[in-house]
Amino acid sequence: MQKLSINTESLESLSKLTVAILVLRCLFLPQTSPQDWIRLRLLQDHVEERKDTKLQKLCQDFLVNYLRDIGLNKNQISDNEIHQVCGILDSNAFESKTLDGVESRAVFPLSAMVNSSCLPNMTHVTRKDRKMVLVASRDIQKGQELFICYTGTRWGRITRQKHLLLTKHFFCRCPRCLDPTECDTFISSIKCLECEGYMVQEAQSDSTEFSMPWHCQKCRHEMEHKKVVAVETMIGQMLKLVNKNSTHHLEQVSRKLKRVLTSHHYILLEIYMNLVTLYGNNKEKHERIVELCDILIPVLQKLEGSSKAVAFMLIARIGSQVSICKAGNKELLKSGWLEESLPNFDDAYTLIKSDVQAPDALIEVKVSLTNLKDKKDSDNKDFLELDTKDKHSDKDKAYYPPSEENIEKLL
Repeated sequence: MQKLSINTESLESLSKLTVAILVLRCLFLPQTSPQDWIRLRLLQDHVEERKDTKLQKLCQDFLVNYLRDIGLNKNQISDNEIHQVCGILDSNAFESKTLDGVESRAVFPLSAMVNSSCLPNMTHVTRKDRKMVLVASRDIQKGQELFICYTGTRWGRITRQKHLLLTKHFFCRCPRCLDPTECDTFISSIKCLECEGYMVQEAQSDSTEFSMPWHCQKCRHEMEHKKVVAVETMIGQMLKLVNKNSTHHLEQVSRKLKRVLTSHHYILLEIYMNLVTLYGNNKEKHERIVELCDILIPVLQKLEGSSKAVAFMLIARIGSQVSICKAGNKELLKSGWLEESLPNFDDAYTLIKSDVQAPDALIEVKVSLTNLKDKKDSDNKDFLELDTKDKHSDKDKAYYPPSEENIEKLL
């Protein structure tokens, strides 16, 4: 195996190494694990499609040149082999997190064989033993194809399609991408300037162009595509100035954006999910967490089924409901919340209990929920016993027929 010269005293060199380390591990697989190298090479690399693209130039200028600088021998590993590995990783790697919360990429060759749809019927869990498990997120019929999503399911349609074209080299024509309303979620729509209806763009199944005009579903008012893009660009620039760790700033900007965006727009959904996380970490605003989860969960379930993201939102909502109840504010909760939460928690817990991102308070919520159920069952039992005793007591009372004197008084 080749010896490399890495400057460990340079922060710049170390930061580059963190990006290049996965590529290096793959390149050395023929020596370290030949069987895994064979499995890796079976995956699509899209080298031909990547030629003369910005992505290939970035890999050449950054990764290839850096690997040469630290001593990777060109006679043993060619530039083309490095580009093949980069293509395999860009096309097949999964984003993941370590137990410490560090973002990373990993290749799971079998999972990478599953095709993509923006309405997936599978969700993936990265376990604490660094293995990936694919779980059905919807009912799947015998013979039905399995799908995951290669891009962000909570992204807008154009953002998803551009990302897939750039990194996976195909134009998505799944049922959701061909539906202007995106399954009635209007996740990509802005509000009409004339009537505040929802603007939609007709999907083109035979074109990769994104220039079609948008029209209002209510008043049919038209808007040029570039104007819709300008609105989203302006919002993106505004969000760069927002403190993402400040719940006050996020709440403020979400109120402003609701004047322009539909209630389920993907930008708002991401802000809401961020707020749920921040409030949960700070253990505050439990009523607001419940409110936000009530907005998020139906949309996520429609797009992703019973996914990992849905499970996290269910746990967040149930945890907040439990906290509200324990604080003595039951009047703030909907009737029947406990009965609804029990099966929802069981499903969510089963899915994410072994995930590397499983909440620290997962067991605590489970115990609290069980205690509340046991207490309610006990209270109901005591009430039934008391009610039965009262009925028996009425039956045991002696019956004395009215006397003639009393009858005469009544008459």
